[in-house]
Parts: sequence; structure tokens; C-alpha cells
Amino acid sequence: MALDTGDTAFMFLCTGLVQFMTPGLAFFYGGLVRSTNVLAIMLQSYAALGFVFILWYIVFFSLAFGKSVGGLIGDPRTFFFWDNVHVHEPIGQNLT
Repeated sequence: MALDTGDTAFMFLCTGLVQFMTPGLAFFYGGLVRSTNVLAIMLQSYAALGFVFILWYIVFFSLAFGKSVGGLIGDPRTFFFWDNVHVHEPIGQNLT
């Protein structure tokens, strides 16, 4: 199983769109509060983005790509803290 350049490009595109969406969401939330609280609300949006990134690194990557548990979700212990993730191999080859 080789890495597909189209799939990789799509993932980069989606990641970039989420990064582009975060300031827009911060400005939207900033428009809903008083002018004295705009900066605090915008920083909360960026803090939430960082928090979700850390959770992705620790657990959610395993839930998405780990060994199947009942065919619905991945086992969080498979790649906990990116353990057993090899840089030069596709994820599907690690599970066999």
C-alpha cells in the first residue's frame, strides 16, 4: 500500500482550510462581545485550536487510525502518543 499523492494533497488542503477558518471564527466570536473582550475571545479560539491539536497527538490519532474495535472506532492504545507510528511507512502497514 503506497501513499497516494491525491489523498495527501487533500489532507493538506483540509488542514490549511481549518487553519484559515480559525481567525474568521475568532473575529465572528469577537463581534458578538463588547469591544473590551474581543482580544480575550480571539485568544480563546486559538487556545482551543492548540488544545485540540494536543488531544489529536495524544489520543484522537489512535481513535481514527488504530486497530478496529467493533468496526466503529479505533483502539486508543494502538498509537498512544504516536507510539508505533513509523515515519516512512503508511499507517495501514503498521497494523499487520
